[in-house]
Amino acid sequence: MQNGATSPLTSGRPVRWGILGTGRIARDFSAAIIASAGHELAAVAGRSPASAADFSRAYGGRPTIASGDCAYAELARAEDVDIVYIATVQLCHAEQILLCLAAGKHVLCEKPMCMNARECASLIALAKANNCFLMEGMWSRFFPATEKALELIRQGAIGDVVECIADFGFASKVSEASRLYSLELGGGGLLDIGIYVLAAAAFIWGCRPSEVRALGWRESTGADSCGVIALKYGSERNAAAMLASLLGEPRQPQPQPRIASLTYSMRSLTREQTVYQGTLGKISLWPAHCPTHLTLEVDGAPSRTLEFALPELPRRLPRTQYLNSVGFVYQAQRVQQLLAEGAKECPEWSLQTSLDMARLMDGIRAQLGVVYPRHDGLLLRARALLGVWPLSAKLFAVLTILLALTRKRGRPV
Repeated sequence: MQNGATSPLTSGRPVRWGILGTGRIARDFSAAIIASAGHELAAVAGRSPASAADFSRAYGGRPTIASGDCAYAELARAEDVDIVYIATVQLCHAEQILLCLAAGKHVLCEKPMCMNARECASLIALAKANNCFLMEGMWSRFFPATEKALELIRQGAIGDVVECIADFGFASKVSEASRLYSLELGGGGLLDIGIYVLAAAAFIWGCRPSEVRALGWRESTGADSCGVIALKYGSERNAAAMLASLLGEPRQPQPQPRIASLTYSMRSLTREQTVYQGTLGKISLWPAHCPTHLTLEVDGAPSRTLEFALPELPRRLPRTQYLNSVGFVYQAQRVQQLLAEGAKECPEWSLQTSLDMARLMDGIRAQLGVVYPRHDGLLLRARALLGVWPLSAKLFAVLTILLALTRKRGRPV
């Protein structure tokens, strides 16, 4: 482990970032931190020395001289790097996080942090063992519009929130050569963009719903291109209320419903909004995954719309590739604060939340029948197989197993 790599930052010193990956997201993130005080792009690693050098010319930072995994190892060992931002495809995240944590580096990794909950749990354990900061990059949580919406909800501006409605979709062509649709490359709509709509509900209720229902469309590649997800939090009557009723005690008030209706699509452009509907009104955020606008509508009062302007990039930098991606700066600023405090995780999007999200997505994938052969274990594969079987097939399978067990024990049927 690198000495001093996991200690709190010296007061007044900028955060020294190492960028692992040279694609569009890495470029947009780098532009955002350059536009913010307190950050320094120290080094960059790409699949080839040429890609790292090209990146360095545009954004600064020392390019690695090795190729592929050797370049990533070179970055992880760099003594002038405090934290590594991992911006590669999700298929590679677990291996690259492991590499950085093993070298004693703090890590901010693009979402999803891992392909499944098993990978996520092992990396969280390693981060804690090595006393390293680890965070999944759920950047939506740190936009001022999101912060304001959550503040209004905490203040009771719309009463009790009973429904979260969120959608995120864009139009793309199905192709086996596309990363979006290749299971071998970790493609699929749920992990790529479905996580955003799940996060919208998680921001207020967490990632442990009591019931989950999912329907999706799998393309010929096996990857899911779109889906609808319904989450239910809590129950209509808990066990304590039922017991009180049986004992003749005073009737307790019914809990408020908490339902999330979520949609994602890689086949169609959606309006991309998050709406929190409460007993007294509603809050709308848009664009859902990188919001800059918030509308508050309270019963009996005029609606009010707030706009949150994004920071401006220096003109010398290339234009960003993704919508509102200069908003990465809000996440980077929060990481800077946490490192200065010596924190090892982010309370707004904790490691437990990341693990709960991974488990939730594992369960949804099982219902959709989406399996990643290089990452998923036998149990998750079996769940996915059962998830897409019709009820009649499931009953037939259960009866067949029972029949086989009965015959094995020598009992007549």
